[in-house]
Order: sequence, then C-alpha cells, then structure tokens
Amino acid sequence: MIDSTPGAIAHPRRHRPPIFVLVLLVVCLGPAACRGLQWEDYMEAAYHARQDGRYREAEELLLVAADQAATFPPDDLRRAMTLNDLAEICIAEQRHSEVEVLYRQATEVIEAALGPEHLDLAAHLATVAAFYAAQGIYTEAEPRYERAVAIMEPALGWAHPDLAAHFASLASVYHRQGLHAEAEPLFERALAVLDLALEPDNVRLAEILEEYAELLRATNRGVEAGPLEARARRIRATP
Repeated sequence: MIDSTPGAIAHPRRHRPPIFVLVLLVVCLGPAACRGLQWEDYMEAAYHARQDGRYREAEELLLVAADQAATFPPDDLRRAMTLNDLAEICIAEQRHSEVEVLYRQATEVIEAALGPEHLDLAAHLATVAAFYAAQGIYTEAEPRYERAVAIMEPALGWAHPDLAAHFASLASVYHRQGLHAEAEPLFERALAVLDLALEPDNVRLAEILEEYAELLRATNRGVEAGPLEARARRIRATP
C-alpha cells in the first residue's frame, strides 16, 4: 500500500535534545516524574518509547497526554492525535476492542475539527478501514474505504496514485466478501493508474495482480487470470 496519503495530520516530531532527558526520566522514575511538562513533550517521549518497542512506557506517557488533551476544546486535533497513538499501542498489543473505541473517538474529533469532506478525515478513515480489513471484519472496512475514496476523488482527481491505492484496498474488501462485480472495475482502475505511478517491480502491484487473478478464477476465467499471475511472479522474483 502506498504510504503517503495527502493531508495526513501533522504530528509533533521536534527531536530537540531535552526529549531524551524526558525519556530517561520515564525509564528510571516513571511518567509521574515528568508531570508539569507540555502535551507535546509527552507525545514525543511516547513516540520514542514506541519506536524502541517500550509499549508500556509509551502508553503511560500517552495517557498523561490524553489527560491534558481532555482539557482542550472538543474539536482540537491534538485529541485525535493522542487517541490515534494510543490505538497504535493497542494494535501492537492486539487489544482490538480498545482500538475500535479509540478510532471511533478520533474520527469524531477529526470530523468536528475539519468537516466531513477533508482529506485528513479521508486518510484517517482509510487507516481505520485497513485495521478492520486486517482483522477480516470487512463489513466495517467497506463503508470506511467507500467514504474515504468518495472524499478523495473530487479533491485529487481520477488518476491520483493514492486514490488508486485505496480503490485497490476497497476492491480487496469487496472481493473477500464475494462481491466480484463491485471489485473487478476497481482492480482494473487501480492497476491502470498504479502501473504508471509505481516502479514495475513494486510488490504492491504483485499483490493487486494476485488478488485480481483470484477474482477471475473465482468467476471461472482462469485463462484471463494466468497472465496476471505470471506477471505477479515475475515481480516477486525481481531481486
């Protein structure tokens, strides 16, 4: 999947030296030792802890940040950033029921702050959809991908590669539910754009080709599936 979605919400990443002092204090004394610092400090320290795989420390810092964020206006995007980072911790620890609650709350904040047609909201919805798709909960992924592409298409245009990547993801969700008629034109559209936008040996192309070939075989069109599978194998065989 293409990583760069337009309009991604900016996140505090200042990398100033004092943050490492904060991280050291957290490691040695716990988050309570750092009370009185700013929301940005807790968020950045949590980021470093998460990058190092220290999820418990990261979560403790994020909970302090969440306490501070609770004092911000209801439509302050810092609330959503905190919720999304907590969701990442829960995903890493497979606490999926908590992820759903956090993402739902973050969606409400982002929509209240930016409105229902903003690209940042589309990016967030696609992230939530990908979470559900990874769990095989396609009925929850589908409406979020549908809404994301509905926001993105008029803003970005038919041939934008990020939009095409999300169409491919939506096609996959349709395909997994047996909605082949809905999935096929989206696979074709995604490939038409991504063939031009990506390097010819990009593994994402192989993934889309393989899923499209699965659909063709599921609809008794193995002759059409063969060339797609062969191309996917060539891509995967590229060093």
